[in-house]
Amino acid sequence: MEAIVVPSGLSEQVRARLAHLPQATPAIVDPRNRYCTFLAAPDMPYHIVPQPIQHQCELQGITVPQPGTRVMLPRSDDQFGWHWACEPTPGRLRLPQRSLVLTAIRLSIDEGADVVPA
Repeated sequence: MEAIVVPSGLSEQVRARLAHLPQATPAIVDPRNRYCTFLAAPDMPYHIVPQPIQHQCELQGITVPQPGTRVMLPRSDDQFGWHWACEPTPGRLRLPQRSLVLTAIRLSIDEGADVVPA
């Protein structure tokens, strides 16, 4: 499993772009609602995020943590701690490929922070 941390303003657009997927894209919000962490499956075959995409993400305050980094998961439905912005679909955990989440992020950046896709 991988994680991509996105500032809250941009994360709403990203979630809207990923809403068409057949399974929910799990996303976790920090206690102060500043960042949203999207959970994703590593691309197969595995490859690192290309440098131009990493740079574009860094300019927007987006981080792609290194493999092995701990990710905080919600322990309850309490909105005062780490909580789900989008809960995983019940049953076997199915995550979108990292490339799908990064594409949604890039499209949201290109479109601008004030536009939420329909």
